[in-house]
Amino acid sequence: MLIVSILLLAIAIGLIALSFFVGDKYSELKEEVEQLSFDVVQDKYKLERKIKVLEEELLIGATPIPNKKPKEKTNAHQDVSQEDVTISLFKKGYTASQISQFTSTSIEKVESVLQSAKLKGNPVNEN
Repeated sequence: MLIVSILLLAIAIGLIALSFFVGDKYSELKEEVEQLSFDVVQDKYKLERKIKVLEEELLIGATPIPNKKPKEKTNAHQDVSQEDVTISLFKKGYTASQISQFTSTSIEKVESVLQSAKLKGNPVNEN
């Protein structure tokens, strides 16, 4: 009987020691869920930004722009509204790189639009 008790005690101590070395599956699962929720929140934020830019583009595109001769029907409308969106975002304090990300255009094009707006006399504030 004493041998059985000592044997059970030794097995219990061995299992306790083994539990410290075995990885916790729940903590790994918890980390994966946290990463997934972070990715979902980040994607949601990006989509909301793009929707806001598109809404601004639609609002700006709805107003008539005088003294503009369209080069091509589709391209001219897209260029004009993209220029207006770029200028309005810059006036709100966004940097050229942020505007480039929002409008999915190159930084060089954003900078050229801002430069041409300065030359035309549009009030574009520098930060």
